[in-house]
Amino acid sequence: MSAVFSEGDVIVYPYRWRSERDEGRSVDGAKERPCCLVLLVTDSAGRETVILAPVSSKPPRADQTAIEIPEIERRRAGLEGYPQAWVFVDEVNADRVADSWYLEPQAPLGAFGRSFLAKVAAGIRAHAGKGKIVVRR
Repeated sequence: MSAVFSEGDVIVYPYRWRSERDEGRSVDGAKERPCCLVLLVTDSAGRETVILAPVSSKPPRADQTAIEIPEIERRRAGLEGYPQAWVFVDEVNADRVADSWYLEPQAPLGAFGRSFLAKVAAGIRAHAGKGKIVVRR
């Protein structure tokens, strides 16, 4: 899988929101949506895990943190059909590539540029440790 995807790629993925997990709803996520592959981590045993941030055309609620995606980044990411879009940085999904039921080989919709991806990663780091990682297994 890692040979197929790169950090910054935007793929279609059945993102599971933390609220869905906490309420015991759908283990599969309510729907497939664009997600940004923010980070690919390889552990000491060689297992790869992807960290995915959700993208939405709906602005964040007061209790959520998201970065609005500029027009040029929407185009790079293959999100031209979205007049506005946000990438949420206050929660992510972590999915181990070899064990994933959800990652499918696919061509990315597009990819965010390095500068914008760095902003997304910084936003995620700012929220790290707040219990908002949904581990997909």
